[in-house]
Amino acid sequence: MAEDNFIVIGDYFDPQDSELFDLSSTLRLRAKSIDQKKLWESKDRSAEFMGDIWSLFVDSEKEKRIRTVLHSVCVELIENSVKYGRLAHDYIITIHLCLKSDELLVYIINKSDPSLIEELKTSARLVLCTDNIIKLFKRKMKEAKAAKKQGKRKSQLGFIRILMQNVKLSWQIKMGPEVAVVTTLARISLTEKDA
Repeated sequence: MAEDNFIVIGDYFDPQDSELFDLSSTLRLRAKSIDQKKLWESKDRSAEFMGDIWSLFVDSEKEKRIRTVLHSVCVELIENSVKYGRLAHDYIITIHLCLKSDELLVYIINKSDPSLIEELKTSARLVLCTDNIIKLFKRKMKEAKAAKKQGKRKSQLGFIRILMQNVKLSWQIKMGPEVAVVTTLARISLTEKDA
């Protein structure tokens, strides 16, 4: 793996130093052992579980928001992991949550085909570079409706929905010759006045 290329998009924070966190937990889903229909159904339950558990560790005034935002973030990112994952291979989707005093960090790690990485990079840079997330959301909604009429499924709305909740996104991609390991980081602030 020494020859792998690393790509970082956004303000990525590596979770290697676990002593920086007050609390952390990990949930792993083995993609190959669950048929795709069941995995699609279970993503919502897994995300709801994470939201319910982690909302207990924050200030009671922030509990409802954290439960809602964490659920939404996990659903969107698990969905992307399945959509772009290497389902023909045996791989694990890992959800790693880390609590710091001022934010909750959600890491979603999955394996993807290297040929799909250019599309991910384009989508990630588009949402991070926009100066009007609402305008981008409306544009992508129109594009998704037009694509649906043509029998295509291409919304690219997941990242936008996450950012609309004042969550920061970033990515680390380890490019190998046959597989890319994608780590998406969502940072949920616990210090915002509405948090």
